[in-house]
Amino acid sequence: MARIDSERSFEVFARHAKDPNIAHVGQVQADTQRDALVFAFTLYDERKWEDMFVVPEADIVRLVRPE
Repeated sequence: MARIDSERSFEVFARHAKDPNIAHVGQVQADTQRDALVFAFTLYDERKWEDMFVVPEADIVRLVRPE
């Protein structure tokens, strides 16, 4: 199994035209942001999305719920 390179990982979020919620739909690996956009559109365009967001994994701020 190939190791995922966090520098090349992009998370993909989308919102369906009739759904107000944004959902995580997957992840792509790409060398550039432009490639990530193309890969995300190609892989995750099976539904009619109103909005699609492609975010570098390194830019996501994870919130961990305190115990």
